[in-house]
Amino acid sequence: MKDFRCPLCKLPLHLNPQGFACENGHQFDRAKEGYFNLLPVQNKRSREPGDPKEQLQARRQFLQAGFFDPLRQRLQVVIPKEAQTLLDIGCGEGYFTHSFAEALPDAQVYGIDIAKAGVRLAAKSAIDKNRNLFAVASSFDLPFADQSLDVVTRIYAPSKDAELWRVIKPDGLLVIVAPAENHLLGLRQRIYTEVRPHEAPVTPEGFELVRQERLTIDMEIKDKTLCQALLAMTPFAWRLSAVLRQQIEEEGLVDQLDFGIYIYQRQDC
Repeated sequence: MKDFRCPLCKLPLHLNPQGFACENGHQFDRAKEGYFNLLPVQNKRSREPGDPKEQLQARRQFLQAGFFDPLRQRLQVVIPKEAQTLLDIGCGEGYFTHSFAEALPDAQVYGIDIAKAGVRLAAKSAIDKNRNLFAVASSFDLPFADQSLDVVTRIYAPSKDAELWRVIKPDGLLVIVAPAENHLLGLRQRIYTEVRPHEAPVTPEGFELVRQERLTIDMEIKDKTLCQALLAMTPFAWRLSAVLRQQIEEEGLVDQLDFGIYIYQRQDC
């Protein structure tokens, strides 16, 4: 827990009976579910930023059905076993963060998200609430000390290059997962007249791409409830017409999950 810093004054945060505090007296209490709120109110752009509770619950339902298990298992292998600190940016309800904690039984694993509802779900299901910590925080102003993290993972989440470089240790790793060319292509073809291919992420400033992989998974969903969950968690699903939505829910969906996994190493600037 020594890796956290105050989001207000940037001084180190120290554990006390209520939660965290810095030497300037800024106190951040630990919620009953086990998470911390390190997102200052002045940094919020809305009352409840991030994904809404219903979308997060749909995501949890779909992920727990196992469709993303091959990606989860591959990421467990990609993460170096010697890592002692890992941060999962945009952790949502904690599906991948928990898997990192399983793969690194001796490491301190953190998850942050601006959506309080997601962080609450993640913290409630954490096996070790001291070793696997969650916080409501911004990926553009990370509440972590300089060069405190061995690995940062970013799965379908935004971030700021300078902040990633600041918090990752020299020669530490950044792992980015982004949709590849055929990700949910069938669904997108039914929604859009013209389907634009997903582009690979731009290498963040201060990092070097050392490896990349592609993981493609055939997917067939027959259960109506799981179809509803996928559509609810998909960012472009709001473009669905009521007729097409009902058709997919009733008939099921056959498609592909297609992921690009990009592994970067921090370089001295």
